[in-house]
Amino acid sequence: MISLVVAAVLLLIHSLVCLVLWTLMKLGLLPVRGHMLAVIVLVPLWGPLLVVLLSARSAVFGEGLKESALESLRFNDDLHRSILVHERDADAGVVPLEEALIVNDPAERRRLMLSMLTEEPDAYLAQLQAAKLNDDVEVAHYAATAVAQISKESDLKLQQLERAFKTDPSAQNLNEYCDFLGEYLGSGLAEGRVAQIQRQQYARLLARRCEREDALELRIRYATALADVGQIDEAQAVIDQLVLDVPEEQEVWMLCLRLAVMRRDGDEVHRVIDAIDKQHVYLSAANREELAFWRNGEEAR
Repeated sequence: MISLVVAAVLLLIHSLVCLVLWTLMKLGLLPVRGHMLAVIVLVPLWGPLLVVLLSARSAVFGEGLKESALESLRFNDDLHRSILVHERDADAGVVPLEEALIVNDPAERRRLMLSMLTEEPDAYLAQLQAAKLNDDVEVAHYAATAVAQISKESDLKLQQLERAFKTDPSAQNLNEYCDFLGEYLGSGLAEGRVAQIQRQQYARLLARRCEREDALELRIRYATALADVGQIDEAQAVIDQLVLDVPEEQEVWMLCLRLAVMRRDGDEVHRVIDAIDKQHVYLSAANREELAFWRNGEEAR
């Protein structure tokens, strides 16, 4: 009986609180939306308390938060409006550079060649070298002129780096000279006897760097440089040590395969292929293709 009386009193108090809050909402003194009335009525004590707390928070911070949110939205809108979207129609005539040199009409080829020459010819060196053999005489002339200019500038920079290294054989000068010479040889600008002399110099520079630092990438470059100049035994000695140190490195095994091919040793080629399979060495797509070529050749024999 007492519990019923207590429950009735509490229910009456809750009803009075709901009535007071509803009155304040109607008078605009309580900034709460109408759908919150259900929370007030159906959740005794905590419902009204929650609504009062939300109202107090809104009264203290509401305007500042609203202005901040609106300012953020305005900023994001301006940011997105400032992003330029290129028309797809403008890109409709875009084709790969190599395809343009082969397929497109002479006027298009010449326009493309002039565009490369005025922008950054160094970035298109491989395409320019290919364009030297183009059937269009004018395109071939432009390409040959550009390649000659790039070669001249590269030779000049190479001489400056070499002179700086001979004057001061510091680690920094050695690294700069060696790295640029490697890029120069990789570009294909050096040809014939000059290329052979530069490759030998590159191998000597890498040997000096390997004496100063024992980095995997340097040792692989050194072994590759030795193979490039035909010093197979010296390259094999470096590779044998690399196989022991990093048996999971794919470039080391591909160099092993290359040296076996250079020796024309079919048994060694077969042994290297088997070792790669047993070691479960991860290979890139290009290396997998090369390995498949030699694997098929061995099976054909």
